[in-house]
Amino acid sequence: MKTCFIVNTSLEKGLPIYLKSVGSNEYQEHVIRKNGHPDYHYLHTLEGNGYLIVDGQKYLVDENTAFFMYPGIAHEYFAATSKWSTIWLTFNGPASETILKTMGIRPFEIFKLANKKYLEGILEAISNKASVYNYIVSIECSQLIYSFILHMFLNLQNKIEKNFESNYLKLLPVLQYIEENYKKAISLDEISSIVNLSPQHLCTVFKKTFQTTPYEYLIRVRIQKAKELLMKQSSIQIKEVCYEVGFKNPSYFCYMFKKLEGITPLQFKRLFG
Repeated sequence: MKTCFIVNTSLEKGLPIYLKSVGSNEYQEHVIRKNGHPDYHYLHTLEGNGYLIVDGQKYLVDENTAFFMYPGIAHEYFAATSKWSTIWLTFNGPASETILKTMGIRPFEIFKLANKKYLEGILEAISNKASVYNYIVSIECSQLIYSFILHMFLNLQNKIEKNFESNYLKLLPVLQYIEENYKKAISLDEISSIVNLSPQHLCTVFKKTFQTTPYEYLIRVRIQKAKELLMKQSSIQIKEVCYEVGFKNPSYFCYMFKKLEGITPLQFKRLFG
């Protein structure tokens, strides 16, 4: 595989995702980045073993292991065997973080590879194109990087599903409590006590699992209940719906309804009531 480091033009930097570097290293050198890498950085082992250190934790990067980091994550990696060969990809772009967060890919991931050869095929294709880099090629590389991220996500999926299942079961009593008590004023202290977590820890776990806060989740439940009332009871007034689902202020209810649904409660009622 050819190793390519790209000097991006302002035009290329306008792409949602753009290539920074791709390549392989037959004898991976010792790397220390106290301030992290400036770009999004993926690496896996071709041959041998290496060690990765992140946040004081030491990880073995064997021939079935890859790691991925957002920019700015301090790290160090070095060979654990006489020969450690690696392959890597770095990229950046204004849409990178949004895409990664939408897929649940965290700032630092180390994971086992299920389709290593397929990922290497995408990296090879990126490398081949990058060797004759121009704006048209940069668009093609952008598409390939997006495909790479999707397949990296599939490798992470088992890990993500296990984490989600564990957190979901932990938070299930909170979800049930909100479902049964959405009409009432519900405090963060109240729901955190249900699962024996501090309010701060509850918010952290909830956000990690559902990509929203407990309060935002409560609002969504209330809006969903409001939609059900508007569809089932054609004669019901907007103000009645507001109070029935737990809102205290009709103006705020209408504001949140439009924010989440794109239309006002009255427009929704006329369309679906």
